[in-house]
Amino acid sequence: HSTINAPDGRRMSKSLGTGIDPLETVEAHGADATRYGLLKMSSSQDVRFNVKMIEEGRRLANKLWNVARLILANSEGVEPAQRPHELEERWILARLDSTRAQLEESWSRYEFAPAVNALYHLTFDDFCDWYAEAIKPRLYDGDDDARATALAALERLLKLLHPVMPHVTEEIWSNLPDRPSRL
Repeated sequence: HSTINAPDGRRMSKSLGTGIDPLETVEAHGADATRYGLLKMSSSQDVRFNVKMIEEGRRLANKLWNVARLILANSEGVEPAQRPHELEERWILARLDSTRAQLEESWSRYEFAPAVNALYHLTFDDFCDWYAEAIKPRLYDGDDDARATALAALERLLKLLHPVMPHVTEEIWSNLPDRPSRL
């Protein structure tokens, strides 16, 4: 089992003052960001604590929250359904499928860092930066197929992210239309 050491490489110790209070990290960055960062820095070898990975988790949660607000604000009255008509819709659905397969493989081998890295790139780069920007004009124009597909893709993304970021994904999930149960 690996150990997370202090940033200077020494073992964390209260008596030596090299420990990090996880509650302070949660207070500063959030529980989801802390969970994300710890999973991202996990390894089969001892690793140094890196607050930048936790900050990355916070940025990812903010980005996810903002793209979810964009989709939800422009999809009122539409039910989630996969009705892809354009290349970007087929592409994001394929990316969600391929990342799901990659995650299943990583989770089965208890390799958390590659799984979290794949989720980061899927969410930040593919879903938020590329897909959301590509469909934004169609969302604003009220294209029901684009809106339904965006909601369905968001649902699938939230399910993939939930083990890593349970609080923000649950909150977004609760704002999706007709949620009979929790994520």
